[in-house]
Amino acid sequence: MGRRSIKTQRRDDLIRACIQTLHEDGWEGASLARIARRAGLSAGLVAHYFGDKAELMEATMRHICFALWRRQADLLAAAETPVQRLHALIAANLGSDQFSAESTAVWLAFWAQVNHSERLARIQRITTSRLASNLRHALGALLPRELPGRDAEIRRIGLCLAVLIDGLWLRAALGGITPTETQALALSTVDAEFARLANR
Repeated sequence: MGRRSIKTQRRDDLIRACIQTLHEDGWEGASLARIARRAGLSAGLVAHYFGDKAELMEATMRHICFALWRRQADLLAAAETPVQRLHALIAANLGSDQFSAESTAVWLAFWAQVNHSERLARIQRITTSRLASNLRHALGALLPRELPGRDAEIRRIGLCLAVLIDGLWLRAALGGITPTETQALALSTVDAEFARLANR
């Protein structure tokens, strides 16, 4: 494998510095000057590699989203049954690695800006769509084909789980519950939904 280019290295350095600055100083405090100083670069070089703050923030959000998507893909690849696939999605989104101090600070900062930035909103829509699609696929392999209203149930349970995952993550990020508790609550909801369908 060839050596990484200086441009790629500098962009990665700035993204890491951006994450650390968002964690320590918040969105308002994450100026290009502070980010550049933390990366050991001049403020002028930030503009050279990213253009402006909006572009750097977009790249940083993509970076943390890609990490989540890779985690989902890795756990899904290791799953051998439909049930394990569903559990893998819950584990990927509510695992302890999703609750580091830096990770939570960055996600909370970006969520607060999504309604004010179409760039960030588009990345959030992609993230939401990927989770919803993966949940529907896993549920589709679990629900019997002869189940009345099967497609509607797949959509409904998938939406319920997606919203629950987001809400549980937020509650845990704010210190209300532990990551382990979030996964247990999500799994208990899955069990309750399937018990409901079995008793119809």
